Amino acid sequence: MVARSIWRSDKFKTLSTDRAQLLFFYYLTCEHQNAVGCFRLPDAYAVFDLGWTLAEYQVAKADCITAGLIDFDDDTQELLVTRWIDVNPPLNQKHLQGLLKAHLSVESDTFRERLEHTLLEMAGKVQPPDERRNPYATR
Repeated sequence: MVARSIWRSDKFKTLSTDRAQLLFFYYLTCEHQNAVGCFRLPDAYAVFDLGWTLAEYQVAKADCITAGLIDFDDDTQELLVTRWIDVNPPLNQKHLQGLLKAHLSVESDTFRERLEHTLLEMAGKVQPPDERRNPYATR
């Protein structure tokens, strides 16, 4: 989900070009994206998807990193959208458990630990499932 507040984001506003802004939207919406906002994305994948040159891509990616919108682990070729979980928080305990399971597939130790920390912080904020039944559901 892309938050409408992105247009007021100081970090987003610091991106120096329209190309960098477009790239950030690509990171938010590309087919590589997943529930925890951390996925493997070698530069060649993005260059192919976007139809850009490698140099164009690397300049825009560096701008997104400098702005603090993403982090990239060169060793694992994984990209982390820095506030993904804040913008897309777990909706309930079952969703939280799914996110905790999904984060285990992240190869980057740094990213996996950051995600785990964020998710465990949110654990206390997730409401337990509502015991009441949907009044419109058929029984």
